[in-house]
Amino acid sequence: MSIVLFTMAAWAVIAFAWWPVYRDPGFVVVAAVAIPLGCALAVVATALRWPAWGLMLAVTAALVVVGVPLAVPSRALYGVLPEPEGLLELISAVALGWTRLVTIDLPVGTYQSLLVPALVSLLVGSAATVAVALRARRPATAVAIPAIGYPLVLAFGPESVVWPISTTLALLLVLLLWLAVWRRHRRTDALIGSVDRGRGGAVRQFASAVMVVLVAGGAGAGLIALIPPPDERTVIRTVVDQPFDPFATPSPLAAYRASFQPERADAIALTAEGLPDGERVRVAVLDSYDGVVFAVGSDSVDSASGRFVRVPARRDVPEGASVAAVELSLGRAFGPWLPSTGQLVDVTIRGEDAPAVRDRVVYNAVTDSAVLVGGAPAGLRYRLDVIPAPVEEVDLSTVSPGAAAVPAIVSVPDELRDWLSPTIQAIEGEGARLAAVVERLQSDGFLSHGTDDDEAPSRPGHSIDRLDELVTATPMVGDAEQYAALAALAAREIGFPSRVVLGFIEGVRDDRGEPPVDPAAFRERDLTAWIEVSTLERGWVAVDVVPPRREVPPPDSDETTPITRPQPAVQPPLEDAPPPDEQAPPDVDLDERDEATGLDPLLLLALQIGGAVLGLILLGLTPVLAILAIKARRRRRRRRARDPATRILAGWMQVVDDATDRGIAVPPTGTRRERAAAIGAPSVLVLARVADRAVYAPDEPNPDEAARVWSAVDAVRRTFRDSATRRERLRAAVSTRSLRRYSDRSGGRGRRKERG
Repeated sequence: MSIVLFTMAAWAVIAFAWWPVYRDPGFVVVAAVAIPLGCALAVVATALRWPAWGLMLAVTAALVVVGVPLAVPSRALYGVLPEPEGLLELISAVALGWTRLVTIDLPVGTYQSLLVPALVSLLVGSAATVAVALRARRPATAVAIPAIGYPLVLAFGPESVVWPISTTLALLLVLLLWLAVWRRHRRTDALIGSVDRGRGGAVRQFASAVMVVLVAGGAGAGLIALIPPPDERTVIRTVVDQPFDPFATPSPLAAYRASFQPERADAIALTAEGLPDGERVRVAVLDSYDGVVFAVGSDSVDSASGRFVRVPARRDVPEGASVAAVELSLGRAFGPWLPSTGQLVDVTIRGEDAPAVRDRVVYNAVTDSAVLVGGAPAGLRYRLDVIPAPVEEVDLSTVSPGAAAVPAIVSVPDELRDWLSPTIQAIEGEGARLAAVVERLQSDGFLSHGTDDDEAPSRPGHSIDRLDELVTATPMVGDAEQYAALAALAAREIGFPSRVVLGFIEGVRDDRGEPPVDPAAFRERDLTAWIEVSTLERGWVAVDVVPPRREVPPPDSDETTPITRPQPAVQPPLEDAPPPDEQAPPDVDLDERDEATGLDPLLLLALQIGGAVLGLILLGLTPVLAILAIKARRRRRRRRARDPATRILAGWMQVVDDATDRGIAVPPTGTRRERAAAIGAPSVLVLARVADRAVYAPDEPNPDEAARVWSAVDAVRRTFRDSATRRERLRAAVSTRSLRRYSDRSGGRGRRKERG
């Protein structure tokens, strides 16, 4: 009974470690059924003397019966009967659910079949623990199963640390108490005295286990108080390949000008119903710049903005936050980018094959941007449940740079610094400087896409060369692509983490062309770009930098403005990136990227975990290895003693030590013959007589006699080893009884010399 209770307690702690992954009542039901069921199957299999494969079949059958209702409830008729599709999903999730679990945003709840990994671990783990405890020759080895299962569960958990100390100490307490109770049962036959003595031993062991946990917990708490652990940890989802790689996707900002071609400009790009006035529809968020294009994340550093994960059924909503529903319909394909708004809570795909399409939605919570793996086609309809972003205008002069980490920008045009210097050199405060930059862009800049005959020429692109031209030309002519890129770089120079956002703004429409019939529709020409800056007071703040449309004056190449070089400004916190060997050419193909070299990150993590486990094992084996080394050195020194008589006496001492380590009660003060009688082997009695003769006989023994004695010693050792069980041989090897002093160690040869 104690085995079942401690097994259930240990795996209940491991279920708590699973909780941050699911955070759903459905998981509680899974744990409440799987753990007792696994224990019951192991008990029945042991009572009926089933072989190991019989228990495996029983666990498999139980998984098939309860798997669909518990872990794939959407595929169970009346919540009980599994559908054929549900059984297929169950079987698939047993093998593939682990990979899906580390490529999806947490918590996952009861989404699809992602409860299967938890069900398998709790059911199989509890059954294996009870089976080993009841069947193995060493029942204590059963504690290794939950001890190994716990860190594996943590590896599948979130990157943020949740209950690490409390669950670890709880599991440690359960396993220590289990070992204490197991030792008490093991010694029951030896403690034949009285019942009270057995109970006292159990109480003392219980108290000792509790004290060990309290001391370890106190020491750990004190260490944490002195050296707080990091808020983030490295788990499998940190290093596993994500379902979408933004680095292999061309920058959508580079294709911005295509939306304003005359044959396309008035076409409907998308329709958004239920969008609050001033709310923004985000197509893509770009935060890295290589001198050619703005892109998502960086392929040279681990950037959080470049990590997209699958979206479970519904993401958590902060307390007090309001949720709005927005219906979107795409008028054209946006590549992999899925237009979204606000902070995503849930997405519902409309039309045929909705579940399969829904499963391809991935999301980045850092930039609040979504992607549909495989592409978002024209005609796609979907509903977004979102937490709307605040739309009130922020006074930039009152804010200061925030601490958001962004990929480093290694290429900033010198002409930008020249243009920036007279704008900010007389202004105090980073916020006021940023406000001055935005005001100058909107007052000095002119808007032109360069696609219509009545528009001023305007070259597309936002490379260093194009931005150089923008800030040096008079007048300054460009569109949202250039102004947003220029403003983002200027914000970085001032000290603000910044990024470029491509999308649409409700209530803001291009005043050219044919207005749409549907007021909720956005035309291609309504596509724009803005920047977002990280502020200490308000987090990420949207800033519109595109100047209003007005007549562009004729170019004046003779007008010059004196400029001075600015002093280097304090940069925002950046993720360190190595400088590029050379600037990429303007026609670089973003789809052609070299394969990463070196070890696979997942393999590297496995090697690190394996190395840590091996180090702990070696640390635990250090006392054992030390005892074995001391005994081996002692035996070698005795065999190589300086004269035959000493070697003979040392051989006798070796036999006595071997017998002592095997638990034979050798009288410490008896004669050699009395000790040989206690050992009980005839060959040992012969060795005792030879040792007495070597000590007391007047003649010196010869080397051949000493060699024969040591051959007899080796034969006695083999006899001891062959007559003992594997467990007894191991205990004798690590025993320290023979390392204590006894009378023969005082040196019998001294008496021979006195007599001689």
